[in-house]
Amino acid sequence: MKVIIGADKDGAKAKDELVLELKEEGYEILDLSKEGQDFVDVAVAVAKQTLKETNNGEDKSETAPRGIVIDKWGTDAFMAANKLKHVICANVSDEHSARMTRRHNGALMITLGTAVVGSELLKSCAKAYLEAPFDGGRHMVRIDMVNKMA
Repeated sequence: MKVIIGADKDGAKAKDELVLELKEEGYEILDLSKEGQDFVDVAVAVAKQTLKETNNGEDKSETAPRGIVIDKWGTDAFMAANKLKHVICANVSDEHSARMTRRHNGALMITLGTAVVGSELLKSCAKAYLEAPFDGGRHMVRIDMVNKMA
């Protein structure tokens, strides 16, 4: 699976650690981080690339690319990403929420904040999200409702 990832200056160290671990586990990584980039720019870049590679979020298969953005709090990048049509992004700080946002919401991407979660929990949340399948079925009704709002 391809992971499209990005971080601002506050998330760069955690992002680099996560990238190393994900590569060891066989994930393909596309790092869109750029020096001096603001969290809004990072979130939008990751969201746009993930949309592009998933046919506007329609590909929810287990092998479909997914996005991860890391900054200081996670909430700002989360809000920026969700401004784009077809993006379903969740700000997570625990493994259960990371897993369930993929299973029930088909989340295209997640955001994580380094001031909220420590290094090990951040990695664990990312892995829970990446390993979770999309359950589909009755959950598509809500996803379609949200997409119609944009």
